[in-house]
Amino acid sequence: MSFNPAVKQAPAANATKSTAVVPDAAAPAESPDDAMFKMRTFDLFWVDKSALMYRDGFAKTFNKETRVAIRVVKQKSSIPLILRDMAPPEGSIFDPAIKWNEEREARRLADQANAQAEADAIAAKAAEKKKGKKNSKGKATADIIKENNYADKLKKDLDRDLQKLGNVKTLKALQDASCETVSGKIHRMVKMLHFAVADLKQGTLHASESEVLDILWALEDMSSFKDAETLVDQEKAYKKQSKDSEKDKKSSKKDSKKDSKKDKKKDKKDDSKAVDVEIEKATLSTEAHNLKTLYKDGDARGSFKDSLKYARKLMKSKENLISFQLTDMADRLPPLSRYNRHFKLEEWQCDILTAIDERQSAVVCAPTSSGKTLLSTYTCKVANGTVLFVLPSEALVWQIAATYYQFFKGNVTICTDQISFQEISGTAQVYIGTPRALEKALTKARGCAGQEMTKGEKEFMVLDGGYTQFDYLVLDEVHTLNGPEGDALQRIIKAVSCPFLALSATIGNATQLQSWLSSVRNEHIVAACIDAPEEVILKEHFARFINLQRYIVTESVGKDGKKKCDLVKLHPVAAMTPERLQNSAELVSGLSMTPNDG
Repeated sequence: MSFNPAVKQAPAANATKSTAVVPDAAAPAESPDDAMFKMRTFDLFWVDKSALMYRDGFAKTFNKETRVAIRVVKQKSSIPLILRDMAPPEGSIFDPAIKWNEEREARRLADQANAQAEADAIAAKAAEKKKGKKNSKGKATADIIKENNYADKLKKDLDRDLQKLGNVKTLKALQDASCETVSGKIHRMVKMLHFAVADLKQGTLHASESEVLDILWALEDMSSFKDAETLVDQEKAYKKQSKDSEKDKKSSKKDSKKDSKKDKKKDKKDDSKAVDVEIEKATLSTEAHNLKTLYKDGDARGSFKDSLKYARKLMKSKENLISFQLTDMADRLPPLSRYNRHFKLEEWQCDILTAIDERQSAVVCAPTSSGKTLLSTYTCKVANGTVLFVLPSEALVWQIAATYYQFFKGNVTICTDQISFQEISGTAQVYIGTPRALEKALTKARGCAGQEMTKGEKEFMVLDGGYTQFDYLVLDEVHTLNGPEGDALQRIIKAVSCPFLALSATIGNATQLQSWLSSVRNEHIVAACIDAPEEVILKEHFARFINLQRYIVTESVGKDGKKKCDLVKLHPVAAMTPERLQNSAELVSGLSMTPNDG
């Protein structure tokens, strides 16, 4: 989308423009207010406003003095529609606040459990010192009622899950299904494995060994399935041992009348059997009991248990399983597997999220796709006021603005060299723009203009000025401090007195940048009459979520004399020299390879 710049009067209405439809009417003389408006807005880089407006119906007005009815065309800004159309699919935006709240709660419960375990250990030691033993009392009636109610609720939830899964007949439908109970989740995974195995046996289109093994590993990675299967196997082994012991007792009575040689051989066998460890009787849990019942179930294509055996046999048949994973399942290995996606915040992300909660400034240097966007989104979500989000290019501004426009249900302001737009219905949640355009719009050296000046109302294309309105500053791609608009970015950092989050994947001098940002931040703190200085946190992370495959562009001349450009894979080691490989350990450790580079 491109707009041709033109110095032109902005619409006087804040978010809605109304123009009277008067055919063949002479242009009215410019009023003093309009002249003042033009004079005060010449310092901005405007675009053709008509390209950004759309018709929003008609309105009729009646002038009692002239007794003339006038039909007015109502117009609105099309920027919200553009952001809506550019936004990612609904439901695909990840809310980091939910995951971080879950992680904090899990950490709190873990700390509480550890403290309780320590207290119980101390109490147990104190109890051992006392003489005598107290009689144990049975459970209270209230506790029994609570347990029974909880068991009934679990049974109803499981019946609901099983009824839902019973109506599903395809693997795709099972992938989209969800279950509430643990047994229901196990049932879903086992049924998906059965469908994948059956499709592979029948040679169905898109069926593959990779799909079968992907589901198998996701199933075996479930701790609830492991525990349930262990109990089922233990019960089976106990029954087999009991059956064998009964046979041995019967055979010993029959063989008592045989000759002494056979008795001696039998005694040796009995002695060898006596060495075997006795298996304890297993008490099946609810999940184990449901899994045992599920193994007996199936459909016309076979039983679920046979499908599980087939999948495990298929896995064992691979002579080089690692090679198979890297060549045929490179796009399925965790965390890319659609069946085994357990998103967990990494420790370095938790450190930065904690710093954001404590309103500390931080510099994060981490590779692309390692999870930096999660941090910036969380900052915009939990800030007490407006967040200033600075990006180096207009393309990134539109991308982030479209995402946040859906995430925050509007309340997004954008500012680039070509366009500026703000919602006038309420306070903006986040300002997003490029450094130079933001600096020009926020400095407000010209003062108020248009409706700001005459009526004190907001205009959707004239941003609210001032730096004190921001509660947090996010600097994405902060390495562009050394870029074309680095001077404007530095002035914004010095002008904003709130905490900041600086993100980049390529900071060669992270420690030096941290030192400079700390000095700037402490200047703000001293100016605000706060005694304690603040240290900017530096967090460097080197692991990458998705490895990058490197290519180079090669040019060649074809037989027809025309130039041809081809993409050729570049192995990371090709950029190294023997001297670097031997003497530069830090460069070698920084080489990231994909399965294709192996």
